[in-house]
Amino acid sequence: MVNFADLNYTNLILRFRQYTLMQQAAIAGLFVLLIYIPYSHFLLNLNITESIVMAVYSAILFIVVYYVTSAIITRKSKKFVKQSVGPKKGLRNK
Repeated sequence: MVNFADLNYTNLILRFRQYTLMQQAAIAGLFVLLIYIPYSHFLLNLNITESIVMAVYSAILFIVVYYVTSAIITRKSKKFVKQSVGPKKGLRNK
């Protein structure tokens, strides 16, 4: 169940970061979809089917770009953390 009493920015960000990368990309893509449909319908004066199709293409592109860039950044940050540990004290000059 959703606890609306603890619904604040910090809890939302922490819960979002607990999801897998694909789930994060899908949630972000859903927000892009929900924002882009009214934008393209009202501001670009497209009919509803055109705006939905355009929003779906934009959301899919956003999901792919978000997933790929996040995977690259996550991999590089894990590599950097692993590299910064260094050798153990007894193995320095071997």
